[in-house]
Amino acid sequence: MDSSSVSNAQMNDKLSADDDKSNNDMNFTVGEQNAKTIVCLYCDDIILRPKTGKYEQKNILLPRMDMKKTSTSSSSNDNSIPINGNDHLCDSIDYYWLVNDMFTFENVGFSKTVNNNVKYLICSNCERGPIGYCELDPTTGQLDKQFYVAFDRVKYK
Repeated sequence: MDSSSVSNAQMNDKLSADDDKSNNDMNFTVGEQNAKTIVCLYCDDIILRPKTGKYEQKNILLPRMDMKKTSTSSSSNDNSIPINGNDHLCDSIDYYWLVNDMFTFENVGFSKTVNNNVKYLICSNCERGPIGYCELDPTTGQLDKQFYVAFDRVKYK
């Protein structure tokens, strides 16, 4: 399989929880825009309007949405990251919607800065997340211009 595209089988796995099965026939290629409205998994608030995010592949550890902490002795676990002195279990996520302007979002909030280099994206209505992340510019400490929304942490309408 070409690393720049997702097979229909992978798309079916990612979208199987969605009520609207019409997305299952899509085959995304890096750089393609979202065809549907992207909404929160929990409260259905709109995160992004159609054609506002570009499909991107990037492997990143993103803290689980339930934010369960692990003991600090398990820091050797590859699927955890330290946040405020506690290790948090993470999911390895490969597929994102890339947004280049924070004002493109409809309803997204940002966490406090974590580990001096990242802010997590959350639904601003129900405050669930993280649904994505944004890195900080190491020289200025300001938000980078690339915001990533995890493909499988949102729904499509």
